[in-house]
Amino acid sequence: HLEMKKFLQDFNLVMEDGSWKHFEFQSVNEGVKGLRRFHAYEALAEYQYNVPVTTYVLFSGTIRHPMTELAQGEYTYRIVPIIMKNKNADKVIGELQEKLAQGECLTRKDLVPLTLCLLMDGTMPLKERVKETFEITKKATGISTEDISKIEAVVYVMADKFLDQVDMEEIKEGISMTRLGQMLVEMGRNEGLKAGRTQGRSEGREEVNKLHNRLIKEGKYKELERATEDAEYQKHLIAEYGIS
Repeated sequence: HLEMKKFLQDFNLVMEDGSWKHFEFQSVNEGVKGLRRFHAYEALAEYQYNVPVTTYVLFSGTIRHPMTELAQGEYTYRIVPIIMKNKNADKVIGELQEKLAQGECLTRKDLVPLTLCLLMDGTMPLKERVKETFEITKKATGISTEDISKIEAVVYVMADKFLDQVDMEEIKEGISMTRLGQMLVEMGRNEGLKAGRTQGRSEGREEVNKLHNRLIKEGKYKELERATEDAEYQKHLIAEYGIS
Protein backbone atom coordinates (compact mmCIF):
# COMPACT_ATOMS: atom_id res chain seq x y z
CA HIS A 1 0.00 0.00 0.00
CA LEU A 2 1.56 3.31 -1.14
CA GLU A 3 0.13 6.50 0.34
CA MET A 4 -0.35 9.30 -2.19
CA LYS A 5 0.83 12.74 -1.16
CA LYS A 6 0.78 16.18 -2.76
CA PHE A 7 4.34 17.45 -3.09
CA LEU A 8 5.21 21.12 -3.64
CA GLN A 9 8.65 21.77 -5.11
CA ASP A 10 10.44 25.11 -4.84
CA PHE A 11 11.59 25.64 -8.44
CA ASN A 12 12.01 23.64 -11.64
CA LEU A 13 13.94 25.05 -14.61
CA VAL A 14 13.46 23.46 -18.03
CA MET A 15 16.79 23.38 -19.89
CA GLU A 16 17.39 23.65 -23.64
CA ASP A 17 17.95 19.89 -23.92
CA GLY A 18 14.60 19.18 -22.22
CA SER A 19 16.06 18.09 -18.89
CA TRP A 20 15.02 19.69 -15.61
CA LYS A 21 17.10 21.41 -12.94
CA HIS A 22 15.20 21.17 -9.68
CA PHE A 23 16.11 23.74 -6.99
CA GLU A 24 15.32 23.45 -3.29
CA PHE A 25 16.19 25.82 -0.44
CA GLN A 26 17.20 24.58 3.00
CA SER A 27 17.51 26.76 6.09
CA VAL A 28 17.26 23.71 8.40
CA ASN A 29 19.56 20.72 8.01
CA GLU A 30 17.09 17.85 7.56
CA GLY A 31 19.72 15.23 6.77
CA VAL A 32 18.30 11.86 5.65
CA LYS A 33 14.70 13.08 5.85
CA GLY A 34 15.39 15.90 3.41
CA LEU A 35 17.26 13.68 0.96
CA ARG A 36 14.42 11.15 0.93
CA ARG A 37 11.95 13.97 0.15
CA PHE A 38 14.10 15.31 -2.70
CA HIS A 39 14.49 11.78 -4.04
CA ALA A 40 10.69 11.40 -4.05
CA TYR A 41 10.33 14.73 -5.88
CA GLU A 42 12.77 13.59 -8.56
CA ALA A 43 11.24 10.15 -8.99
CA LEU A 44 7.69 11.50 -9.37
CA ALA A 45 8.71 14.29 -11.74
CA GLU A 46 10.72 11.90 -13.91
CA TYR A 47 7.86 9.40 -13.98
CA GLN A 48 5.09 11.93 -14.62
CA TYR A 49 6.87 14.12 -17.19
CA ASN A 50 9.34 11.58 -18.64
CA VAL A 51 12.36 13.86 -18.18
CA PRO A 52 15.73 13.51 -16.42
CA VAL A 53 15.89 15.65 -13.27
CA THR A 54 18.90 16.89 -11.31
CA THR A 55 18.32 18.40 -7.87
CA TYR A 56 20.34 21.36 -6.61
CA VAL A 57 19.92 22.32 -2.97
CA LEU A 58 20.87 25.81 -1.80
CA PHE A 59 21.85 25.55 1.85
CA SER A 60 21.70 28.70 3.98
CA GLY A 61 24.77 30.11 5.74
CA THR A 62 23.75 28.42 9.00
CA ILE A 63 24.30 24.97 7.48
CA ARG A 64 27.96 24.01 7.36
CA HIS A 65 28.20 20.32 6.49
CA PRO A 66 24.97 19.05 4.89
CA MET A 67 24.37 15.49 3.74
CA THR A 68 24.55 15.30 -0.04
CA GLU A 69 24.14 11.58 -0.77
CA LEU A 70 22.11 8.64 0.47
CA ALA A 71 22.58 4.90 -0.12
CA GLN A 72 19.47 3.44 -1.79
CA GLY A 73 19.84 -0.30 -2.20
CA GLU A 74 22.08 -0.92 -5.23
CA TYR A 75 22.70 2.76 -6.01
CA THR A 76 23.47 6.05 -4.28
CA TYR A 77 21.18 9.07 -4.59
CA ARG A 78 22.98 12.43 -4.78
CA ILE A 79 22.01 16.07 -4.85
CA VAL A 80 24.21 18.94 -6.01
CA PRO A 81 24.85 21.19 -2.99
CA ILE A 82 25.20 24.94 -3.21
CA ILE A 83 26.52 25.95 0.19
CA MET A 84 26.13 29.65 0.97
CA LYS A 85 28.25 29.77 4.13
CA ASN A 86 31.12 31.41 2.24
CA LYS A 87 28.88 34.24 1.03
CA ASN A 88 28.27 37.13 3.43
CA ALA A 89 25.02 39.07 3.07
CA ASP A 90 26.36 41.98 5.14
CA LYS A 91 29.22 42.41 2.68
CA VAL A 92 27.05 42.07 -0.45
CA ILE A 93 24.51 44.63 0.79
CA GLY A 94 27.22 46.95 2.17
CA GLU A 95 29.13 47.06 -1.13
CA LEU A 96 25.99 47.95 -3.08
CA GLN A 97 25.08 50.67 -0.58
CA GLU A 98 28.59 52.09 -0.93
CA LYS A 99 28.31 52.13 -4.74
CA LEU A 100 25.01 54.00 -4.50
CA ALA A 101 26.51 56.48 -2.03
CA GLN A 102 29.29 57.20 -4.53
CA GLY A 103 26.79 57.80 -7.31
CA GLU A 104 27.58 54.64 -9.28
CA CYS A 105 24.94 52.98 -11.47
CA LEU A 106 24.16 49.45 -10.39
CA THR A 107 23.90 46.77 -13.06
CA ARG A 108 21.85 43.57 -13.24
CA LYS A 109 25.00 41.64 -12.35
CA ASP A 110 25.37 43.76 -9.20
CA LEU A 111 21.80 43.12 -8.08
CA VAL A 112 21.33 39.42 -8.83
CA PRO A 113 23.22 38.26 -5.67
CA LEU A 114 20.55 40.03 -3.60
CA THR A 115 18.09 37.30 -4.59
CA LEU A 116 20.07 34.85 -2.45
CA CYS A 117 20.94 37.15 0.45
CA LEU A 118 18.52 35.32 2.78
CA LEU A 119 20.56 32.14 2.34
CA MET A 120 23.94 33.75 2.92
CA ASP A 121 25.95 33.93 6.12
CA GLY A 122 26.13 37.20 8.03
CA THR A 123 24.97 38.96 11.18
CA MET A 124 22.20 41.10 9.65
CA PRO A 125 18.73 39.74 10.59
CA LEU A 126 16.76 38.25 7.67
CA LYS A 127 14.04 40.89 7.85
CA GLU A 128 16.61 43.69 7.65
CA ARG A 129 18.25 42.04 4.65
CA VAL A 130 14.95 42.13 2.79
CA LYS A 131 14.31 45.75 3.75
CA GLU A 132 17.78 46.87 2.66
CA THR A 133 17.44 44.91 -0.59
CA PHE A 134 14.27 46.76 -1.54
CA GLU A 135 15.87 50.09 -0.58
CA ILE A 136 18.68 49.29 -3.00
CA THR A 137 16.37 48.25 -5.86
CA LYS A 138 14.36 51.47 -5.43
CA LYS A 139 17.53 53.51 -6.01
CA ALA A 140 19.01 51.43 -8.84
CA THR A 141 18.90 53.28 -12.16
CA GLY A 142 21.22 51.34 -14.46
CA ILE A 143 18.86 48.40 -14.96
CA SER A 144 15.54 47.94 -16.77
CA THR A 145 12.22 48.12 -14.94
CA GLU A 146 11.46 44.54 -15.97
CA ASP A 147 14.71 43.22 -14.48
CA ILE A 148 14.12 45.20 -11.28
CA SER A 149 10.63 43.67 -11.01
CA LYS A 150 12.01 40.16 -11.49
CA ILE A 151 14.69 40.64 -8.82
CA GLU A 152 12.16 42.13 -6.39
CA ALA A 153 9.76 39.27 -7.08
CA VAL A 154 12.38 36.60 -6.31
CA VAL A 155 13.38 38.39 -3.09
CA TYR A 156 9.70 38.62 -2.12
CA VAL A 157 9.17 34.89 -2.70
CA MET A 158 12.28 34.07 -0.66
CA ALA A 159 11.09 36.35 2.14
CA ASP A 160 7.68 34.67 2.11
CA LYS A 161 9.44 31.32 2.52
CA PHE A 162 11.79 32.27 5.37
CA LEU A 163 10.03 35.04 7.35
CA ASP A 164 7.06 34.69 9.67
CA GLN A 165 3.69 36.34 8.98
CA VAL A 166 4.29 39.37 11.21
CA ASP A 167 7.60 40.18 9.52
CA MET A 168 6.04 39.68 6.08
CA GLU A 169 3.30 42.20 6.85
CA GLU A 170 6.01 44.70 7.79
CA ILE A 171 7.89 43.93 4.57
CA LYS A 172 4.76 44.51 2.49
CA GLU A 173 4.40 47.96 4.05
CA GLY A 174 8.05 48.74 3.42
CA ILE A 175 8.00 47.90 -0.29
CA SER A 176 5.09 50.19 -1.16
CA MET A 177 7.27 52.48 -3.29
CA THR A 178 8.88 49.71 -5.32
CA ARG A 179 7.55 48.56 -8.69
CA LEU A 180 6.45 45.25 -7.16
CA GLY A 181 4.93 47.01 -4.16
CA GLN A 182 2.89 49.34 -6.35
CA MET A 183 1.45 46.37 -8.24
CA LEU A 184 0.53 44.58 -5.01
CA VAL A 185 -1.04 47.71 -3.53
CA GLU A 186 -3.04 48.31 -6.72
CA MET A 187 -4.30 44.73 -6.66
CA GLY A 188 -5.46 45.22 -3.08
CA ARG A 189 -7.12 48.53 -3.99
CA ASN A 190 -9.05 46.98 -6.87
CA GLU A 191 -10.21 44.18 -4.63
CA GLY A 192 -11.33 46.68 -1.98
CA LEU A 193 -13.41 48.63 -4.50
CA LYS A 194 -15.35 45.58 -5.63
CA ALA A 195 -16.04 44.29 -2.08
CA GLY A 196 -19.21 45.67 -0.55
CA ARG A 197 -19.01 44.29 2.97
CA THR A 198 -16.29 43.89 5.58
CA GLN A 199 -16.41 40.11 5.36
CA GLY A 200 -16.32 40.29 1.58
CA ARG A 201 -13.27 42.54 1.68
CA SER A 202 -11.51 40.20 4.07
CA GLU A 203 -12.23 37.13 1.99
CA GLY A 204 -11.37 38.99 -1.22
CA ARG A 205 -8.02 40.15 0.17
CA GLU A 206 -7.11 36.58 1.05
CA GLU A 207 -7.94 35.42 -2.48
CA VAL A 208 -5.96 38.28 -4.04
CA ASN A 209 -2.97 37.62 -1.77
CA LYS A 210 -2.99 33.97 -2.83
CA LEU A 211 -3.24 35.01 -6.48
CA HIS A 212 -0.38 37.50 -6.46
CA ASN A 213 1.85 35.07 -4.54
CA ARG A 214 1.07 32.40 -7.16
CA LEU A 215 1.80 34.75 -10.08
CA ILE A 216 5.05 35.97 -8.53
CA LYS A 217 6.27 32.43 -7.86
CA GLU A 218 5.49 31.46 -11.45
CA GLY A 219 7.21 34.56 -12.81
CA LYS A 220 4.05 35.79 -14.56
CA TYR A 221 4.77 39.51 -14.18
CA LYS A 222 2.67 40.64 -17.16
CA GLU A 223 -0.35 38.77 -15.80
CA LEU A 224 0.31 40.30 -12.37
CA GLU A 225 0.44 43.81 -13.80
CA ARG A 226 -2.70 43.30 -15.88
CA ALA A 227 -4.55 41.92 -12.86
CA THR A 228 -3.80 45.15 -10.95
CA GLU A 229 -5.68 47.16 -13.58
CA ASP A 230 -8.41 44.77 -14.74
CA ALA A 231 -10.79 43.51 -12.04
CA GLU A 232 -12.50 41.08 -14.42
CA TYR A 233 -9.17 39.56 -15.43
CA GLN A 234 -8.31 39.25 -11.76
CA LYS A 235 -11.57 37.33 -11.19
CA HIS A 236 -10.77 35.14 -14.17
CA LEU A 237 -7.32 34.23 -12.78
CA ILE A 238 -8.71 33.49 -9.32
CA ALA A 239 -11.25 31.13 -10.88
CA GLU A 240 -8.65 29.58 -13.23
CA TYR A 241 -6.31 28.76 -10.36
CA GLY A 242 -9.19 27.50 -8.22
CA ILE A 243 -8.32 29.94 -5.42
CA SER A 244 -10.77 30.11 -2.56
